[in-house]
Amino acid sequence: MEMLLNIIYYIVPFIVLLGILVFVHEFGHFIVARSLGVKVVAFSIGFGKELWSRTDKYGTCWKISAVPLGGYCQFLGDADASSSTVDDSLEKLSEEDKKGAFPLQAAWKKICIVVAGPLFNYLFAVVVFVMLFYSFGKMVYPSIVGKVMPGEAAEAAGIMEGDHIISLNGNLTPDFQSLSNEVALSETDDVVVKIERPMTFKVSAEETSFVFNEIQKREKILGLIFNIGNNSSEEVNLPIVYDIVEDSAAERAGFMVGDVVESINGEPIKTAEEFRAYASEHIDEEMEIALHRPMSINVTLKDTDFEQSDGRKVKRRMLGIQSLPKVDFTEHLSLAEAVQAGLKETYDLTAVTLRGLGQMITGSRGGKDVGGIIRIAEMSGDISKTGGLISFIYFMALLSVNLGLINLLPIPVLDGGSLVIFLIELVIGKELKPNIKENIFKVGLCIVLGIMLLATWNDIVHLISRWFD
Repeated sequence: MEMLLNIIYYIVPFIVLLGILVFVHEFGHFIVARSLGVKVVAFSIGFGKELWSRTDKYGTCWKISAVPLGGYCQFLGDADASSSTVDDSLEKLSEEDKKGAFPLQAAWKKICIVVAGPLFNYLFAVVVFVMLFYSFGKMVYPSIVGKVMPGEAAEAAGIMEGDHIISLNGNLTPDFQSLSNEVALSETDDVVVKIERPMTFKVSAEETSFVFNEIQKREKILGLIFNIGNNSSEEVNLPIVYDIVEDSAAERAGFMVGDVVESINGEPIKTAEEFRAYASEHIDEEMEIALHRPMSINVTLKDTDFEQSDGRKVKRRMLGIQSLPKVDFTEHLSLAEAVQAGLKETYDLTAVTLRGLGQMITGSRGGKDVGGIIRIAEMSGDISKTGGLISFIYFMALLSVNLGLINLLPIPVLDGGSLVIFLIELVIGKELKPNIKENIFKVGLCIVLGIMLLATWNDIVHLISRWFD
């Protein structure tokens, strides 16, 4: 029974997920090739032994193969699915057939066909995100500390519950997901966290001696000084404490330079002028002033036992905080807002992935985070067990972005490598020599195989660690 459940939870979702993403990618190549007059000989989901096939009226053999770890779209004139070599029988084709042979197409057509696969992955992700956000809204976990975990990095650094984390190492963290990304992408354990700490003070104005414009005065004041200018429409003076009168009520209450006032007695304060006007009108009353205090905190990250949704614990480098139990849920997004949110989500995922890849290339980050097919199967299974359908669909869109981006990398054998070759041919106005292409693709194959070996090794190590934990 347990084996049957594992098949349902891990193998089936993995096959469904990978099958959809491969179909989307290869369909991009297929539909653009056919629209440009290039004949598609075979369209396969999976590799190896053919399980099912059907040939359409255009001569394309649609098939499902036994090994569901990818797929291919083979064009007329190609000796293999990657379009890296030319079929020896190309010259034997009729003049009519040669019009539909991929190797004989203009460079711009080849570029369009090659780019179409990754672009369809991106298009698919955007459409999925838009549908999810339009139908259900977008869930956002604000980057506000709901709980500080005892003995962890945040507690040691002095981060407190309620702190609003603005950035980490200068990179903005508008929500908890972006904060998690920045922690994972940090090149060192020593990071600078900028926060806004909410605070409330109750204070009453008192008779205080002070110097104003070189004149000694004694008046009933709070003791807060703001940098008020002309307050024109071009320059709104924010209610930021510029200075504090010595031995005033404000100083004794605990106000500090840099504090940003948000409200007085529940009344929102947007400018320094608003603060001064309200304080003048209520000078004889006790005032409850709510503010946030910008702070910069040095934190040394550490590995923390993290409990996953399935109850298993894994070690992960963390700040050692938890989010608020509440979730900001942006309901009733219009279609235009959903499209904007979907595009932004896709852009953010791409930016985070590129930063991680850049760190690996420069050597500032190790390769232990490189995952492969086994990790994808594990993650899709975990999500199908505990996350539900919506989480699974979101994960599929996320993976589609990664698949599209990885295929655009300028590595021979991948679409990005072919794109570079075709761009070179477009510039020089002729094809590269077959032996040059062959050598380039051999190098690319070695690189891809090396990455696959690294990913598989990481996946196995991860699984072993998971089993023993």
